[in-house]
Amino acid sequence: MFFLIDRNFSLSYEEILQHVNSQNSYIDCYIYPDLRSFFLNWIFALVNQKSIALMDSDISEKEILSNDLQVNQLIRIENPNKINSVEELINSINNSTSQITLFTSGTTGFTRKFTHPLKNLIRKINISDERKSDVWGFAFNPTHVAGVQVFFQAILNQNLLVNVFLAPRDFVINAIDEYKITNLSSTPTFYRLLLPLKKSFDSVKKITVGGEKSDSHLISEIGKAFPNSRINNVYGSTETGPLFSSQNDEFFVQEKHIGLVKVVDDELYIHKDLFGKTTQLNLIDDFYPTGDLIEWTDDEQRKFRFTSRKNELINVGGYKVNPYEVEDELTQHSKIRNVRVYGKANAVLGNVICCEIELHPGSELKEEDIRSFLNEKIQNFKIPRKITFVNKIELTRTGKKKIV
Repeated sequence: MFFLIDRNFSLSYEEILQHVNSQNSYIDCYIYPDLRSFFLNWIFALVNQKSIALMDSDISEKEILSNDLQVNQLIRIENPNKINSVEELINSINNSTSQITLFTSGTTGFTRKFTHPLKNLIRKINISDERKSDVWGFAFNPTHVAGVQVFFQAILNQNLLVNVFLAPRDFVINAIDEYKITNLSSTPTFYRLLLPLKKSFDSVKKITVGGEKSDSHLISEIGKAFPNSRINNVYGSTETGPLFSSQNDEFFVQEKHIGLVKVVDDELYIHKDLFGKTTQLNLIDDFYPTGDLIEWTDDEQRKFRFTSRKNELINVGGYKVNPYEVEDELTQHSKIRNVRVYGKANAVLGNVICCEIELHPGSELKEEDIRSFLNEKIQNFKIPRKITFVNKIELTRTGKKKIV
């Protein structure tokens, strides 16, 4: 029974069991080199109730020093636990008292670490006999909170993971078909680069979209490609773990979160009680300003929609431009595969709107086509003044578009 299928290797549950029973040491602050050794080290730590920090390979020496980290140190265990079966392995992981330290991606500032008790990270995971037939497309970075969620969802239900993270589009499509993937969880950028598909895939039962702002058009297109899927749009962070979930681009403040989330000048604030352990948060009256801007769609029903990151609004001649509004319009063009909108400093206006556009293979567009397409959709000052066509829009190691 396989746990992991990768382009270069596979890993079975029996191999995991053998590894756990043959080791007497682990690395407690582990920089991710490859998925196989990463998972084996992590699982060994969990079954022995040891805490562990998970870091991506792109973390800098300066960030390591600022977080007081001692990385890749081998730590011996005097009497490591012996596990007799796969079922015992799963129970040991599920009941582990380990704490997991994760690091923010650094896209909105300097990397910070957050430590979560394992029970907090797995509290929303559905473990059942019904879930045991699931096959997961692993499309998130394994060192970030969304990848951690998928890992636990899969291993606690003895599922198969098929690694498609940052894989070529054809590989992802073939993997969905070959392994009959039932669950996909990734960023809006992942789905935009995957679509459109020449055929629909009936095997996929559940789609999760998270990590970036999504929109109703994308969710609709995902539904067409995976007609049997239930689509969840999820908001969460390294700091909080999963917090809000929706079947569209609207979210809802649950009763249990009343008093723990609030909105100040359209910005979402989250109470410290919803966070992992950290001393690095700048709190205002015990609330953390997330930098995420929202708009209420139904105040009485506590429904809202994310609109932008506060620090990504672009000042153009005194007007505030939301780059996501422009991107949402452009991604609805049938020839556009992906787009990034950003501001560039200008002596007269403060900033001008720029965009990079990645077309679908075989498609052609000119700058005037883009401006004509946008002309009746958004105000003139929001239309990009500089348009660049690129072969590929660069992504971060978390699979998001890089902020320019």
